[in-house]
Amino acid sequence: MIDYTLEKEDNLIDGLNRLKGITELLRSENGCPWDKKQSAKNFAIYLIDETYEYIDAINNKDKENQSEELGDIINNLLMLTTIHEETGFDVVKTINDECEKIVRRHPHVFTSDAKAENSEDVLKIWDKVKTEIEGRTPNKENFFDKVPQSLPEIAKAFETQKLASKAGFDWIYKQDVIDKICEELDELIEADTAISRSQDEVEDELGDLLFAVINYSRFLKVNPAVALRRSTNKFQNRFKELKNICDARDIEITPTNVKELDKVWEEVKERQKVDFDITKNK
Repeated sequence: MIDYTLEKEDNLIDGLNRLKGITELLRSENGCPWDKKQSAKNFAIYLIDETYEYIDAINNKDKENQSEELGDIINNLLMLTTIHEETGFDVVKTINDECEKIVRRHPHVFTSDAKAENSEDVLKIWDKVKTEIEGRTPNKENFFDKVPQSLPEIAKAFETQKLASKAGFDWIYKQDVIDKICEELDELIEADTAISRSQDEVEDELGDLLFAVINYSRFLKVNPAVALRRSTNKFQNRFKELKNICDARDIEITPTNVKELDKVWEEVKERQKVDFDITKNK
C-alpha cells in the first residue's frame, strides 16, 4: 500500500506532472500488480481503444464523456512514457526532437522561408522538408514501407491508397470511383453465382469491392474506419431497441418474419431520429 493524498492542480503542466507521478507509483514495487505487468505493446493497444471511445463521444456530442475519454488517452500516453523510461528511454529527448520536427515542418508559421495559403500548400511544404531537409527518400525496393504492417486492414488499405495517390496514381473524377465499385460488385456476384463457384475467387472479389469502397471514402474525405465504427454502433443501438419492442409485443425475430421486423425497424429509426433532433436542438 502507498500512502498517498491526491491534490488537484490548477494548470496543465502541474496536472500532467501529477498524473505522470501516479503512473510511476502504479508501476513501482508497492504499486498495482496489473499495471506492473503491462507492456508498452499492451498500452499501445489500450490507447487505440480509448481513442475510438473518444471518437464515439465526439460523434455523440457528449462533452462530459469527451473529457473523460481524453483523460484516458492522456493517462495511456503517460503510462507509455513511464514504461519506456524504465528501460532507459529518454522521453525528454523524444519530446525535444518532436518539437524540433514540428517547427522544422512549419516554416510557413515559424520562419519567412515559405508561405501557405491553404492545406494543399502545407502538404507540399511538408513533403519538401521531408525530402530536401530531412533526407527522407522513398524506399525504392518497397514503395509502401511507410505503411505500418500492424495497421488494421481498413486503415492499411486507406493509407496505401493515399500513398499511391501522392505518387500520381489515382482517379481524376469521383464518378470513376463509383463506377469501379459497381464493377467490383458485379464481379463479386458473378463469382458467387458461378456454376463452378470458388471460395478463393469470392474472397478475392469481395476484397476488391471493399478496397474500392475504401477508395471512395478517400474521395469523400471520410475515414472509413471511423465511418464503419459509427454505423456499427448505430446498428447496435437500433437492434437493441428493436429486440426490446419485439419482446414486449411477442414478435418472433426470424428471417421468415422479415416484413413485420422491417416495420419495427423503420419505427425504431424514426423514433431515434426524433430523439436525435431533440438532443441536437437543446
